[in-house]
Amino acid sequence: MPHPSPEHLEGRLNAHRKLFIALTAFIAATAEGRAFLESLAEDSETVSDHEEDPGIEPDDGFAIQQIADDETQSIIKAGLSRAQATESQEQRRRDIAP
Repeated sequence: MPHPSPEHLEGRLNAHRKLFIALTAFIAATAEGRAFLESLAEDSETVSDHEEDPGIEPDDGFAIQQIADDETQSIIKAGLSRAQATESQEQRRRDIAP
């Protein structure tokens, strides 16, 4: 398929995102993994503090960089939330078990 349709590309991106969130949640299951993800979430590839001046209207390179950074943050946040929800659910099961 030389030129995939927008639907095809969106489906593939959604599958990648779903997989990344599941892997992030798996990593977050350990204290070491959670610390790694939290430190990764604090990293930002977005230019700040006038490191580079994008001008009044940032060019496409800056926009793409911001979109990628936002998506990375979103995936990490979703993975950490899923790990916390799974942990809470397992704790409730242990509390209920005889």
